[in-house]
Amino acid sequence: MPRETLLRARLRRAYRRALSHERVWRRELPTEVEFWREWLRTEGLHWPWVYEQRLDPDDPLRERLILDRLDRIASDPVTILDVGAGPLTCLGRRHPTRRIEVTPVDPLAGAYDELLAEAGVTPPVRTLPCRGEEIAERFAARSFDVVHARNSLDHSSDPRAIVEQMLALTRPGGFVALRHYRNEAVVERYEELHQWNFDVVGGRLVLWSPRERHHLDELADVWCAIEGGSDHAEYVVAVLRPR
Repeated sequence: MPRETLLRARLRRAYRRALSHERVWRRELPTEVEFWREWLRTEGLHWPWVYEQRLDPDDPLRERLILDRLDRIASDPVTILDVGAGPLTCLGRRHPTRRIEVTPVDPLAGAYDELLAEAGVTPPVRTLPCRGEEIAERFAARSFDVVHARNSLDHSSDPRAIVEQMLALTRPGGFVALRHYRNEAVVERYEELHQWNFDVVGGRLVLWSPRERHHLDELADVWCAIEGGSDHAEYVVAVLRPR
């Protein structure tokens, strides 16, 4: 097969794969809205303390991936972009010695505003509408000291593209912080928005689905590990620094 024909065939296959992930993502978006509707109605489902933390305007910054590296960031305030934050970001906003400025974004922010209004809840920081795949269009390059995602990229259509854009938004000396349940789509049997898995294989950070596989150390310098999570699953945690 001539090289040009082979290239066109590969591009067509890549397009079909991307379209398939996109189609599933759009089809299953209402299930995510319903999850958060119930979460707000019950004030946290099985995790009422999480509900209280997210509504506390003085909730401390808790993510160890960020806290352990905060002294390497000289900016004041320390700016953090939280990608796929949901209606209430999980990132706290207080630190004993540093000022923290969190900007949460989510493609469903408009729907979440309606849910918050139904529940009579005013968020300490309101989530802005933006898909992860479009953050580089919404924000200028190198705008944030830390770009963070927790249990969100594996719900997206194209998480590899999102990681690339997260890196593009990271300032020199900053980093991308990721925390996701290990092989979450497998655990959830690929239902609803669960299409992708994060794992650490041979010391490398791997993003995979049944159709494709990516080693994220091809995009950046990566530190990654598997941490104890809960009865649900272990966590894959990672810090990526732009080269």
